[in-house]
Amino acid sequence: MAFRCKTIRTCLAAFISLLLLSATMMATTYLVSLTSEDKSIQRAIDMAGDGDRVIVGSGTYLERLNVTKKLIIRGVDTGGGIPIVNANEKGTAITLSADGTWLEGFFIKDSGSYPEDAGIKVFSNNNLIRRNILNNNSYGIYLKNSAGNRIEYNTAIKNDVGIALQSSRNNILKCNTAKNNSFAGFFSGNSRDDKVINNTIENNKWVGFLFNATENETIQGNLAIRNANAGIWILYSRSNRIEKNNASNNPIYGILLDASFNNTLTENTAYKNLDGISMHISCSNIIAKNNISNNMFGIYLDESSKNLIYFNNFIENILSVYSFSSTNQWNSNKAFRYFYKDLMSLERMGNFWSDYEGKAAYESGIGSTAYVNEFIRDEKPLLSRTEYYQILE
Repeated sequence: MAFRCKTIRTCLAAFISLLLLSATMMATTYLVSLTSEDKSIQRAIDMAGDGDRVIVGSGTYLERLNVTKKLIIRGVDTGGGIPIVNANEKGTAITLSADGTWLEGFFIKDSGSYPEDAGIKVFSNNNLIRRNILNNNSYGIYLKNSAGNRIEYNTAIKNDVGIALQSSRNNILKCNTAKNNSFAGFFSGNSRDDKVINNTIENNKWVGFLFNATENETIQGNLAIRNANAGIWILYSRSNRIEKNNASNNPIYGILLDASFNNTLTENTAYKNLDGISMHISCSNIIAKNNISNNMFGIYLDESSKNLIYFNNFIENILSVYSFSSTNQWNSNKAFRYFYKDLMSLERMGNFWSDYEGKAAYESGIGSTAYVNEFIRDEKPLLSRTEYYQILE
């Protein structure tokens, strides 16, 4: 019996020791509030260790934060609105130097105006930055040499540039809003393999999206409207996928390819721009399945050849195509099997032109004569809009 009790006591002592060890390993939460004794976010960051949380209550914090540990830093509305981090025009408001930081729930404003000053500046990897508001900064959010980050549900208003990537890769930028910025809503320079998805970029004073020297970017499902000059501008870039975006009501360009190659533009909407899609010294791109309507120029080509342009809707543009020193292919390379009015056909596919006056060939939905204007010749024009063709392969 004594042996049994001793064994029980030994097991109990070991269990208590394990509990104490687990307690020492648990993350610590630091609370920061202007109504409490601890009023400094940076002091809480300095005291915290990797994996800890810093929770910040309502109020205005005149601080510039440097995050050098893997932390969760969360702003919460404790009755006076989300907390404000104000850099007072003295530099970057929040710098993320450590990998794996989670930053959420702040109004971040008034960075300095020197190059690379920002509301949030990121030099690290695998961070989550979400649901912040960036206002009156040089850059709202700025990533440099940074990979694997998620930037989502942030709002960048009245900065010079809303959100920017420089020499970065494999980031996801999703469901952000950038508007009324003095240069660009979104900028990506010398970056690759990023996913820019479902963002709203509007009313920016120079350009909505600007991609410069990028490669293999996915630009999908974005709204780029009412931006000065261009909704989406692809410059010196290659092998990007630009798909399912709405680039409308921009005074000059809906989507502009400028000295760019091997990009694919599919299922985009370009409505009520000067140029729906414009190409300057850009070759070997694929333009397919886009809706291009009510623009002054549906597609404007300037020294841009060897592009494949097919299965697009050109609807009620003042001039469907303008082509200068450009030779392009206006129907698909291969024949597609498809249904049109319940009949199956196998044909190469051209484009739908709302001003085409030809008739059908063999009920295939393909015009019996080419669509020809001053600038181009489409040998396989469609009689109906592309949505009436069910392609099987």
